[in-house]
Amino acid sequence: MSIPAPHLLHRLVREQRGAAAVEFGLVCLVFVSMLLAVIDMGRLAWTINAAKAATREGVRLAVVSPMVSSAMAGYDGLSQGIAGGGSVPSSPPVVLSCSGASSSCTQTSGSTIPGSGFDATTFAAVLAKMQAYDPDITAANVVITYRHVGLGKVGNPYAPDMEPLVTVSLTGMTFQSAALQVVGVTPFALPDMASTLSGESLS
Repeated sequence: MSIPAPHLLHRLVREQRGAAAVEFGLVCLVFVSMLLAVIDMGRLAWTINAAKAATREGVRLAVVSPMVSSAMAGYDGLSQGIAGGGSVPSSPPVVLSCSGASSSCTQTSGSTIPGSGFDATTFAAVLAKMQAYDPDITAANVVITYRHVGLGKVGNPYAPDMEPLVTVSLTGMTFQSAALQVVGVTPFALPDMASTLSGESLS
């Protein structure tokens, strides 16, 4: 014997069995989403702090290692017409950037100085130091920049004629949110990070 449709609908409306399971499912979904969001915020803070620590440790090693840029390492103030053994002028500033993505150094500012070599050994050592803090860092993410600001002595026989400011930068790093990945959100870019110190023993 079949139940008339109006009576069946009335019974379904008044049915209470399974209500607790449905309510739990809805609350659980919200709770799990909030939990994933909290975990993601902690992961994001950890990732940013690790990246910053990596740049700090990377630049500490870079300022006491041979320069990645052979052009700046071989800068000869005497051949540039700077006499008297005084400080090398800072104007216009000479800036060379060494990118792990291209394994090359390019001059981005200042009067042109000869040379374009890339010291892969020093770069690899700096990269390895940084990867100890964040294994996701690759050579393509690292840029080491040398900016001449007037420090140094012309004709120094034991070291380069300039002691530049050294900056180690991280670019192109990304972060994947576990909570947002569920709804198809792709990794988003982290802000670029950099640390700078003055060159010390760049011989």
